[in-house]
Amino acid sequence: MRDPVLWLHVAAGVAGLLSGPLWLAVRLRGRRGDGLARAYLLAVAAVAGSGAVLAVTAPGLAWLLPVAVLTGGLAGAGALAGVRDWPHWRSLQPHLLGGSYIALVTGALVVSTGDPVWWVLPALVGQLPIAVAKRRLHRETGVAAVAHRRRSTSAR
Repeated sequence: MRDPVLWLHVAAGVAGLLSGPLWLAVRLRGRRGDGLARAYLLAVAAVAGSGAVLAVTAPGLAWLLPVAVLTGGLAGAGALAGVRDWPHWRSLQPHLLGGSYIALVTGALVVSTGDPVWWVLPALVGQLPIAVAKRRLHRETGVAAVAHRRRSTSAR
């Protein structure tokens, strides 16, 4: 049972690592990228689910169960934040989705190298793109709000 779950875990991880930046590139061009968003979220869900199964079935890896749950939770909450228009979603969404991607990168690097520095470095490096995404979302909101105010006052 372990080998097919591990293969699913690796394949989903690769899909997430590839679809995440593609989705970001599409968003930076001003398009929604719904298909890539779904692909990324599905990949993260598969990584989290298979990671949870691997964590509870492999001796000594039960401590990774919370990591799997949190990774899936970050991606899911990040997707829902904008769709449900949560308060302050423009601040939350980059951290949530960025955090899920950082978890994918961290997992791949830790497994590949075995070096504990990779538990910290992706989180540090990931802060800049998250800050840029957050600033961009806030700037777009400010521009949209000004345009909305101009339209509503010019009609009077």
